[in-house]
Amino acid sequence: MALVSATQVIAACEGEDVRTRLSAAERLEVTTAAAATPYGSGTIWTATRGDDRITIAGTMHLFDPRLAPIAAQLAPAISAADLLLVEAGPEEEAAMADAIASDPSLLFLTDGNALTDLMEPEAFIALSRAVEARGLPAAAAAQMQPWYLSLTLAMPTCALADLQQGRQGLDAKLIDIALSAGVDVQAVEPWDTIFSLMSADPIDDQIDALNLAFMPEDLANAMNATMLDSYFSGEIAELWELSRVVSRQVPGLSADEADTLFAEMEDDLLTRRNLDWMPVIAQAADAHDNIVLAVGAGHLPGAQGVLRLLETDGWTITPGL
Repeated sequence: MALVSATQVIAACEGEDVRTRLSAAERLEVTTAAAATPYGSGTIWTATRGDDRITIAGTMHLFDPRLAPIAAQLAPAISAADLLLVEAGPEEEAAMADAIASDPSLLFLTDGNALTDLMEPEAFIALSRAVEARGLPAAAAAQMQPWYLSLTLAMPTCALADLQQGRQGLDAKLIDIALSAGVDVQAVEPWDTIFSLMSADPIDDQIDALNLAFMPEDLANAMNATMLDSYFSGEIAELWELSRVVSRQVPGLSADEADTLFAEMEDDLLTRRNLDWMPVIAQAADAHDNIVLAVGAGHLPGAQGVLRLLETDGWTITPGL
């Protein structure tokens, strides 16, 4: 894509700060919860235990030109490391692509049902509008697993052009640095982890979770812009709590329903995976003196976040490299 078009794509991802849409009480709720979150601020940390060292980078999966300096900052630590741990490396990406190509049931409903049969008509109309805004025909979406649609719709439309043009987030940049330096890359989980976690929920629960994806486009753009700005300012816990509160603005959901769905999503995508990663990280640390762990920034803060779990396991956590 030409430079002018790329700039236009980036501009299309801009939006107002979503905090302007919150009440004073909601803003206080966000800041209070974030302040009480362990390791709530910061994206680069160091964990030490004896002679062992883990450099920890909270990544952003979406593309943004501001990621380049962060990758450059982390490059020396990666080049000097024995191992780079990531959520999914090249082997996992290839295995996932092969599996999807050979097993349609991973992404599609293959039991004769369709979402048109499983959803209320009004809800499917809302779904149709959301998927068509992303260039996906509603008829194709009707055959997809609802959990997969939830993840697809969580991607802001303004970011799709970046993916289509091969512009990737920080994870991919760090993997490229490791491979160029001859540093081994290992995943902290099997390629099908998300598939297993999300598809394990009953189909009705998966359809309920789709409701979180029906965020109005202007609200989604504002949330995306605020997400990126919050990431680069290091306010990770505040971003997460902001996402929780903003989810209550999704049409058709009560505040209680939104909170319940958000908590379930948090458990599936963050908490359970963090706990499962710890033995993998421990094994890698036992086998190597110096590793880099690069995972989504949302995995780092909190009582069940990676940093607190490492601290509980005897590691000393300090900010920065």
